[in-house]
Amino acid sequence: MKVKSFVTALLLVFTMFSCSKYDDSEIWDYVKGMNTRLTALEEKCKDMNTNITSLQTIVAAFENGDYITNVAPVMRNGIQIGYTISFLKSPAITIYNGADGKDGNDGYTPVIGVKQDTDELYYWTIDGEWLLDGDGMKVRASGIDGKDGINGTNGTNGTNGTDGTNGENGITPLLKIENEFWYVSYDAGTSWQILGKATGDKGADGQSLFSSVEVGTNEVTFILTDGTYFTIPLQSSGTEHEYIDLGLPSGTLWAICNVGANSPEEYGDYFAWGEIEPKSDYIWDTYKYYGGKKKVWTDTYYETVTKYCTNSNYGYGNYGFTDNITELLPEDDAATAILGSRWQIPSITQLQELLTGAYTTTTAEKLNGIDGYKITSNINNNSIFLPAAGHRGKSNTSIEYDDSDNLYWSCSLNRTYPNCAFHLGFCSGGINFDSSSRFYGFPIRPVRKQ
Repeated sequence: MKVKSFVTALLLVFTMFSCSKYDDSEIWDYVKGMNTRLTALEEKCKDMNTNITSLQTIVAAFENGDYITNVAPVMRNGIQIGYTISFLKSPAITIYNGADGKDGNDGYTPVIGVKQDTDELYYWTIDGEWLLDGDGMKVRASGIDGKDGINGTNGTNGTNGTDGTNGENGITPLLKIENEFWYVSYDAGTSWQILGKATGDKGADGQSLFSSVEVGTNEVTFILTDGTYFTIPLQSSGTEHEYIDLGLPSGTLWAICNVGANSPEEYGDYFAWGEIEPKSDYIWDTYKYYGGKKKVWTDTYYETVTKYCTNSNYGYGNYGFTDNITELLPEDDAATAILGSRWQIPSITQLQELLTGAYTTTTAEKLNGIDGYKITSNINNNSIFLPAAGHRGKSNTSIEYDDSDNLYWSCSLNRTYPNCAFHLGFCSGGINFDSSSRFYGFPIRPVRKQ
């Protein structure tokens, strides 16, 4: 905030009366008070711009079905002033919970918010009214998805649909204080509109964009000053009681339940290998890294993949494409994406260690009526339970679901057949380590990194 001209004028007054007995204490108190209020408002303006950007992320996460993986407090001078929020897919944000001003109402602070219109889309508001651009149009708070192209008709081969147009980006309003007035820009600072005087004799602090943040067990609710609220699911990021130390030589710590489950006997969610979200159909056509069928020999075709491919002796699954990545990267590891950076899908080596007779004893048991296998440490007698959750795929038109077997993904690629990945199996023939096509939906029992 620029107050140099104001202070300079006051200094001239002080100089005129320097040889007299003039009492200038009231003027100095006024200057000090004004500087304090201006500094506080500049800090508030910075926090408000952070909140505006964060609110835009919250709206997008809400509309896109994202969920929160971690909530951490933000401290300033030993006082909690907000939260840092981490999402599965959206970037992390920081929000500040400012208190209502209590020093009068001579100053003015704009209240930025969002509101859903009749088209079910969210638009920015200012002081409860729609924020309008230079053409008088409401300003979108988040982007609009592009439309899909139209497929060709059956019969003769139809022409391919045209690509969908790119979605419109949401606009982020930007606030500033200049010459003791608030300004707003909705074109990244190219032009500014004056809003009102930022300071008065009493310099009110105004209101925060966020009224409160309520962190529950399974969700986080963001409540705005105008009463608008957004509730986003909260996925636990992992705490001390959620894993078991079996005393294994590698030091691997095993989770007490599957990804997506809340207790050891629950099946949890099912994932194709290298995908981080469950889905309804587990087939090649819906697999994220499916590259289509390619002919190898006469009348012999193999399914190909577009990521995690090795230059194997047989070449199954790549046919010219090779990246030689043989274990899932963090962005493709469902355990890491959902539970946080300290968790991952176990490697085939970790699965083999878990079932090594010298370290553990495995017995078929029921837990709360659910079939599965109890794995007990021979070292410290701790144990985990793996439910016989089966797997999901698609045969004809029905979803396969078989709880007579117990298949769990590893993060390790089958280097000889890159369209397959290794997994643990408890089947009628006993415990085995095999590989299956990557499109199948298997449960995941994650491990915690040291």
